[in-house]
Amino acid sequence: MKKVLALGAAVAVSTTIAYSAEAASHTVESGDSLWALAEENNVTVESIKKENKLTSDVIVPGQIIEIDGEKEDKEEVKKDKEDKKEEVYIIKAGDTLFEIAVEFDVTVAELKEWNNLSSDIIFEGKELIVSGDAAKEAAPVEEAPAAEETYEEPAETEENNYSYQSEEEPVQEQPAPTPAPKTQNVSTSANTNSGLNWGALAACESGGNASVVSSNGLYHGLYQFDAQTWQSVGGSGVASDASAAEQTERAQALYNSRGSSPWPVCGARL
Repeated sequence: MKKVLALGAAVAVSTTIAYSAEAASHTVESGDSLWALAEENNVTVESIKKENKLTSDVIVPGQIIEIDGEKEDKEEVKKDKEDKKEEVYIIKAGDTLFEIAVEFDVTVAELKEWNNLSSDIIFEGKELIVSGDAAKEAAPVEEAPAAEETYEEPAETEENNYSYQSEEEPVQEQPAPTPAPKTQNVSTSANTNSGLNWGALAACESGGNASVVSSNGLYHGLYQFDAQTWQSVGGSGVASDASAAEQTERAQALYNSRGSSPWPVCGARL
């Protein structure tokens, strides 16, 4: 009987050691995000960033991500999610602050105050605090830059000046039409006047970060413009120095002349 018990204890210890030593490497694919990887592996975004020494939420296809095998207990994760269900909301494509405010019986002004937002622009996949109690403890979502008051007419450019090269023959550029007047309550995660989902494109290209710069330093902002393409549609300097609203307007101008070809991978999400 003692030998049986000893064998059982050894098996239990071996199982515990195997679980503790569990770890995984993940090769980033198109469409992956730190939030999705954290959900899939029952860990937090911050733990993945710490494990891989990441300073932002941006990851690129082909990048190797180490995910700590010491995952949170599923029951604890489930309980935490239930506790936070009525306090934090994950923004979905097409959401607006007004619709979220109605759903949680709060005001748009309260949502903006709790999340330190100076405009109505929100991004798909971001967490939005929807409870006054949670606002005292939870970190606010990243604030989008306020829309600028001026807009420069996009300039005509030579063909082939776009940030991502497509295998197909590029379409000859036509002068971009005069943009429609801007409004204050615009969400890049909702469909714009063009009927396209620019928030989904931004989430795919840059993780919704208007000031992000690619690891090789060539591509900037929400829609990953290179400097030459950005300036070809009337931008000054680089896209990551401009507001989210201006970046979206110039991306629309580029789309009007070239379609989705400047974004061969993420363009399918428009």
